[in-house]
Order: sequence, then C-alpha cells, then structure tokens
Amino acid sequence: MIDAAVIGGGPAGLAAALRLKARGVKHVAILERESILGGALLLNPRRIYGFWQFGRLLGGPAYAARLAQAAAAAGVEIRLNHEVMALRPNGVMAVSAPDSTRVMARRVLLTAPVAASHLHLDPALGGPAVDQYDRCSDISYFATAKLAGMETPEFRSGTISGDYIADDLSGGLPSLEGRLEVLAGLGIRSVVPQCLAHVAPLRGRLEVRAAEARQGQLRVRAGEVVLYRRRVAVQPDRHIVIDLDGMKTPPDDAKLIVEIVT
Repeated sequence: MIDAAVIGGGPAGLAAALRLKARGVKHVAILERESILGGALLLNPRRIYGFWQFGRLLGGPAYAARLAQAAAAAGVEIRLNHEVMALRPNGVMAVSAPDSTRVMARRVLLTAPVAASHLHLDPALGGPAVDQYDRCSDISYFATAKLAGMETPEFRSGTISGDYIADDLSGGLPSLEGRLEVLAGLGIRSVVPQCLAHVAPLRGRLEVRAAEARQGQLRVRAGEVVLYRRRVAVQPDRHIVIDLDGMKTPPDDAKLIVEIVT
C-alpha cells in the first residue's frame, strides 16, 4: 500500500510529493493521467518560475522538468498514464492505467477534480469540502486549498497540504470528532473551509466570497454568540480572509455562521 498518493502531477502535486519526502514519508506516488509531468506549467513557456527553488528563472516547461527531476531524485514513485476514474472509501481509487485498475493509499491528496467521488462537495464552489487541515469528508482524503476554492498559489498550496498529510500520518493532526460546521449566512456566497476541527483556541483561517455588493459588519457567530466581527465594504465574489487564530472556541458541535449584517 502507498503511504501517500498524489493525484495530479502539476505544480501543486509535485510540491506536495517533494514536501512529503522531505518530511520522511516513505512511499509517495504521483498518479498523473498524461504521459509527462507538469500540468498547466507546460502551457506557460513565457511565464517565469523557479527562482525560489532553483536560484534561476525558468519558463513553465523547463520548471516542470526540474521539479520532475527533483521528485524522482527524492524517491517519489511517478506513475504516468494513470487516470483516477473514481474515489472509494478509505483511500481506494479506481484507475485507468496500463498495469492496474485499483490503487490503495493510506492518504490521498487531490490536486485536480475526479469525476466520481463519495466525498462531500461544496455546492457553491464545486470542490471538495475540507477542514482547516485540508481534510475531506473521508479523512483518508485531502484536497489542496486551491482545489477547495481558496486563493492560494498552486506550489504553496501543495507544500502546505504535504505538511498536513505528513503530520496526519504521524498522528499529529487533531481529531475531527465534534467538528464544527461552517455555513454561509446572509450576504455570503461561499466559505472555505466548510468545517473545523474542534481545537482550543481555534486555528487557521476562513476564506469568504461575498454574494453581492454590501456594506456592514462581517461576523462569525455560534448561535447568538458573536466570535468575530469587523466592518467591511465588499463587491460580489470578492475574497475576504478571516483569521481564526486565537478565536474563542464555541461549544461542542456548534454551527458557525459567517454573515454580513447591515
């Protein structure tokens, strides 16, 4: 069984795989449906990448090649022409590949959508619902913040998810028992993450999209108890970040409502 499988060999997937190996995860595999790694990087020959990682400026295809070489050198197993067709409970994946029809992993990271899935999806965004540690409704699965709908650069998104998975494999993430559901209220189109592990004090952040042009008080409340508030003036679909670090923890199984009250 694979310790950590990464679906998608674009910048987020490559970043996650490199981070997982750097954190000491033994068996890391990238499942890539194409015959080459790189994803969207291959379509951007004129965009510049790579100075932070490699100390030089590279076009998209050259940057993808360097990341792929680094992943192979780190011991990442690269499975090309492996398209994940469906996700099953507990890290079982149905794949279309020359040599197999099923892959199993202790943890799976999604960096791209999969057509058939048992995971809970956010109806407003279409991506997997996650907690503040990128965990999906089935805790064998994680999704990058970018895929879940947050405004995070892909490489950074993959690196962060890799850290969370490494923490989880070593028993370092909080339990999701007694999770807190986060709901979009008045004036809010979507909120990510959609649930929070119940830790005291709360940790992480919420990214909110406004449903309409609105001025008022942005609030996070549990029932009648207001945990967070600030004045905002927003336009439709504008991203708003709410820092949860240090916020008072609500009662067990509370539902948090994010809203803009005029």
